[in-house]
Amino acid sequence: MASGAASPPPVARVCDKLRAVLTTFAGVAGFRSLLARALTLAAARAPELAGVTVLEDGSLAGLESMGGGRKKSGAGDAEQLLVAQLLDLLVTFVGETLMLQMVSQAWPDLLASQSRSSTQDKV
Repeated sequence: MASGAASPPPVARVCDKLRAVLTTFAGVAGFRSLLARALTLAAARAPELAGVTVLEDGSLAGLESMGGGRKKSGAGDAEQLLVAQLLDLLVTFVGETLMLQMVSQAWPDLLASQSRSSTQDKV
């Protein structure tokens, strides 16, 4: 066993940040339900997600076995698909404006840097 624990996959870190924001809005059960639905939708298009499950606290389990033997990019694509499904469901249920506010709470610098970038593109 290595002395340092392996860092969680990017999708786990993204979902954990969103979980922190969304559980204040919808509770743990609401977030868990939303993530489970996103996982179901994403797994239909990315078989690598078949072994991934949503735990009671809303965290993901089974990510370490994802894509066993496949290229890492396939697992990365599946992870991106899962996050995209989660954000898409948020847009469906609460609208784009509120979804963007929640994402902004999770990553305060993200939207500000994108706003500055798009403003600079117009100049």
